[in-house]
Amino acid sequence: MTHVLINGPPGTGKCKYLEDISREFDNVVWITTLSSAYFVRKRLKREDVWIIDTYTWGKKESNESRDIIVSNPLNLNEVSLAINKVLDDMEGNYLLVMNSISGLLIYHTYQRILHFLRALLVRIEKEKSSSLFTLVKDAHEKTVEVSISMYFPNIVETREDGKVRIIKSSIPLDKNEFNSEEAKEIIKRMLKESS
Repeated sequence: MTHVLINGPPGTGKCKYLEDISREFDNVVWITTLSSAYFVRKRLKREDVWIIDTYTWGKKESNESRDIIVSNPLNLNEVSLAINKVLDDMEGNYLLVMNSISGLLIYHTYQRILHFLRALLVRIEKEKSSSLFTLVKDAHEKTVEVSISMYFPNIVETREDGKVRIIKSSIPLDKNEFNSEEAKEIIKRMLKESS
């Protein structure tokens, strides 16, 4: 059980890592702040994933029983309630994926997001599960990125040149720069070997 933050500019493969790595887990809860549940489900091609959609506004209904549309993402309590409702019903270990913290920072101060993240990360730890989060690099003030990153024992940075840098790791590594396939395997190891 551990937490991994994938930080990088838009278009550098953050979402692709989430999609590929989540396939390794049976119980997945995916929180989307940057695209609709419909879009995420179409990309994942999985019926068994819970998707909490904070991107699609309003009382829109979904045809999928495991899609929860948060009607007002401006209300962080409503987002929290939706996540906790799904987690309350989870049996066994799970992987929680959030794409992206940046989507919530559009509507909320970073201090509120820090409180929200801390409560969520503590719950995931207590339930001996793991999480993957993304953050859009340089979309926020540097102090915001640094404050958020302090909560994560593993930080992976995607770059525009296709390389991936491991900024912080809970597992021993011989080097800190990798190609995308190597990085994917390292992230899987982080999620499975850390305790």
